[in-house]
Amino acid sequence: MEQTEIDVEEQFYFDCKKKLINGIEYEACIKRPGIFTIKNSKEEVVFSQEENPFDFEFNDFNEDGYIDVVMNYATNSPGHQDLLIYDKDKEIFIKVESFYNYPNAKKIGESNLYYTYHASGCADNDWGSELYELTETNITLLGKINGFGCLENDTNGIYIYKVNGDDEKLLKYIKREQGYWKGKYDFIAKYWTENKNMFE
Repeated sequence: MEQTEIDVEEQFYFDCKKKLINGIEYEACIKRPGIFTIKNSKEEVVFSQEENPFDFEFNDFNEDGYIDVVMNYATNSPGHQDLLIYDKDKEIFIKVESFYNYPNAKKIGESNLYYTYHASGCADNDWGSELYELTETNITLLGKINGFGCLENDTNGIYIYKVNGDDEKLLKYIKREQGYWKGKYDFIAKYWTENKNMFE
């Protein structure tokens, strides 16, 4: 029996959203099976990739006045995303290549600095956070915090590093007992916000 066009269409899953940016309407679509694409109002593809996100949103991530695209993925470690920055001059979207490696990113005030959070194992007793600068579509890692709650008691704690390329310098060690520390989220936000100038 020959399939009709409607039958063929129903084999695919679409999730499309439209947004007016810089006077141009863009449509971004997840197509399963298929690829993730963004087209402009002339039906020209301005971005595509083979890996589809779980979902996505239009969002001015870097707060430059132009809407970007944040793509979310379903992973064992939540918060992993891809970021597409809108290039107003070329009227296209450009992927920030290493953004996926910095989950749960939060902007610090009106700066170009962001901090992250991710679990590092041992039922989230071990964890990490990074401080980075986002310049256009480039990420520069500036600092790291490693928290350990599953080591021996004399080595558990919080290790804070300043990063310059491949060089990591330990700035501070804060001793803590073994176990899960629910106050870590507030500590991370407060530390990076109050001490960001040490890492610029």
